Amino acid sequence: MFMEERQKDIIRKVNQTGRILVSEIQECYQISADCARRDLRMLERKGLLQRTHGGAIAVHPKEIYPAPTYNPIDIKEIKTDYLAVAKKAIEYIQNKDVIYITTSLVGYYMAENLPENITITVLTNSVTIADVLRKKINISVILLGGEMSHRGHCHDFYTIQMVNNIRMDKAFLSHAALSLDFGASIHDPAGVEFGKAVMKNSGMNIGLYPSKKIGRNSIHSVCGIKDYDLLITDNNVSEDFLTQIRELGVAVEIVGLKGV
Repeated sequence: MFMEERQKDIIRKVNQTGRILVSEIQECYQISADCARRDLRMLERKGLLQRTHGGAIAVHPKEIYPAPTYNPIDIKEIKTDYLAVAKKAIEYIQNKDVIYITTSLVGYYMAENLPENITITVLTNSVTIADVLRKKINISVILLGGEMSHRGHCHDFYTIQMVNNIRMDKAFLSHAALSLDFGASIHDPAGVEFGKAVMKNSGMNIGLYPSKKIGRNSIHSVCGIKDYDLLITDNNVSEDFLTQIRELGVAVEIVGLKGV
C-alpha cells in the first residue's frame, strides 16, 4: 500500500471511531512506530486529525457561539473531560486560600466537587456557582456583583471595581478557546477587562482547558498563554501543542481520561 493510500485509510478509521492508536497503525499496516507517527504528523498539518499521546483523534467541529441564556446548570450530561480537569484543579487548592472560580462549565464542576474539609474563600461572578457554594458551610463566598447578564454572571465596571480591591492566592480560569498565536479568547468583549483584572490581582493563574478548547480561536483575546502559571488539560491534547507551550516555559498538568 502506498503512503497516500495508507493515510486516507487512517483518516477513514479516525472518522469512523473517533480515534486511533499508533500501535493500531503499526499492526494494521505493518510499519514502524516512527513511520506511524510521521503519518499522523502529516495528517495533523493538513488539519485532518489531532494528535494525542499515543495516537490521534478526530478533528473537533468549530466552536458554536453560546446561546444568550447559556448556563452550565442547563447541561444535564456529565462531560467527563471537563470534570477530570476540574477535579485536578481542586488538588491545587490549600486550606485558607482565597480563590477565583471561572464561570464556565469546568468552574461549575469545581464548585460541585469542592471538599467539605477545607476552609477557603471563593470569589465568583456567577450566581449559579454562588448558589452551589452557599450550601457548603466551610466555604466563604464573595459574589462579585454588577449588572447581571442573561447567562447569570457579572463582568461590568462595578464587578471589576470589586476585583481590584481583593487579592487572590489563585485564579482558576477557562475561556472559550486557547491557541498559541491568539492566547485565551472569548466571544463577548465585555468579559475581556474583567478577565485581565482577575489575573492581575491573583498570585497564581491556572488555566483550565479541556483539549476540546485547545487549538481554537474565538473573537476577543483575554491573555497570552505565557500569562498562565499553569495549564491543566486532558490527554487528548495535541503533542505539538504540549511541546510548544513547554518551550515557552509554561507548566502543564495532563489528566488521564479512561479509554485514552
